[in-house]
Amino acid sequence: MAANNSCAEEEPEVTGGSGEEEEALEAHVRRLLLAHRSAFAESCKDEGFGRDGRRKRRRVLKRPFEVLEMAYQAASQIMVALLVPKVHPVVPALSRCLLRRDYPEVLACPCLAVFVSGLHAKLALDTANLCGFIPFRWVEPRPPRRELLHPLSPRGLELNLVGSVAGVCIGKALVALRRGLRCAAEALIGKLPASTRQGAAVILHLTASGVLAPMVVGGLTASLREAQLRGRPLLPVVAVRFLSWVSTGLAELLSAAQTRALADALEYVGLGHVSCGGAGQLLEVPWWDGVEEDSVPRDLICPITGGVFVRPVALHGMVFEESAARRWVEASGRHPVLQGVWCHVGELQPARDIEALCRQLASERGWVLQPVCHSAFPFLSRG
Repeated sequence: MAANNSCAEEEPEVTGGSGEEEEALEAHVRRLLLAHRSAFAESCKDEGFGRDGRRKRRRVLKRPFEVLEMAYQAASQIMVALLVPKVHPVVPALSRCLLRRDYPEVLACPCLAVFVSGLHAKLALDTANLCGFIPFRWVEPRPPRRELLHPLSPRGLELNLVGSVAGVCIGKALVALRRGLRCAAEALIGKLPASTRQGAAVILHLTASGVLAPMVVGGLTASLREAQLRGRPLLPVVAVRFLSWVSTGLAELLSAAQTRALADALEYVGLGHVSCGGAGQLLEVPWWDGVEEDSVPRDLICPITGGVFVRPVALHGMVFEESAARRWVEASGRHPVLQGVWCHVGELQPARDIEALCRQLASERGWVLQPVCHSAFPFLSRG
C-alpha cells in the first residue's frame, strides 16, 4: 500500500527535545495517518462505501433467532443423552402417551436418528418462526423480520446443518464423560445406588446443556456474521473458527516458543490468529515500558488499549493495536470507533509505517518492549 511506503520518502528525525522537534513529529504522524485514510477512501470508491466506511446503501445482516437456537441445542444434547447407549425408560413412556405407539429399547444409530429428526424439526420451527406464528412472536428478544435468516436460504440450511452436528457431537461427548465419571466413582467408593446415578446424570446433562448451548449459538452467530461480511459460505468460516479455537486451546499447553511457532504457522496458511489465554479469556497485548505519554503524539496511542502502538494495523483508515482490534472485531463484527460500520478481521492491514516510527522512537528514547498477557478488556465482550 502507498500508505505503508510513505514513511520511506521523507522520515524526519524523531528524537525528543525541543518543541519544534515535537511539532515536526506530530506533523509527520498526521501525514502518515492521512495517507492511510486516503488509501482507504480510494479503495472504497468502487465498492459502494462512503469515505467514513459506511455503505452507501445500508446493509442488513441476517441473524438467527438465538432463543430458538439455544433451545434446539439444549434439546439435541439431552436427546442424545436419553438415547445413548440405550433408550431411557422415559422416552417409551412419552411415546406411548403422546404418539400412541411403542418405542424400541435400543436404536441401531441413535446419534443419526437425533441428527435427522432434529434437522426436520428445526426446519419446521424456523419456518413457523419466520411466519410469525404463535408462540414465537411472543418470545423476546426476537430479531425484526427483515433481519431473520430464511431457513431455506443456503446459509440458513448450513446453519441448521452445523447446529445439528454440534448438538449431536456435544451430546455424545457428554455421554462419554458421564460414563467415565461413573466408572471413576464406582472404582473409588463402590457401586452407586440407581437413584444417585440418575440424579447425577440429570444434573450433569442439564448443567452442561445450559452452559454449552449459549456458547455454541454465540459462535455460530459470529460465524454467520463473518460469512456475510466476507461473502463466503458458512461452513468454511465455521471450520476456520473452530480450528483457531482448538489451536488457541493448544497454546495454553505449549511453551511460549511453541505457541509463537503455532501462531505463525496458522497465520501463514490463513487459519487465523492465536492469542494467549485459551478460549478468549486473556489477550496478548504487548506494550512499551518507559513511555512518557506526555511526550508522545496522541495519534500514536491506540484508542482501544490506551498504549503506544507496537504492532499497529489499519482498519477503515484508522489505526489500532493489532491484537486488540482483532479481538474487538471478532467479538462484535463492528468497527471500534465508527458507529454502525460492520467489518471483519480480513480487513485488518498492517500499518508498517506507523510501526517503524514507533520502533524508531523506542530505540531513541529507551523504551523496552514487554509482551505480556492482560485480562481481556471488558468492552471487548459480545454485545
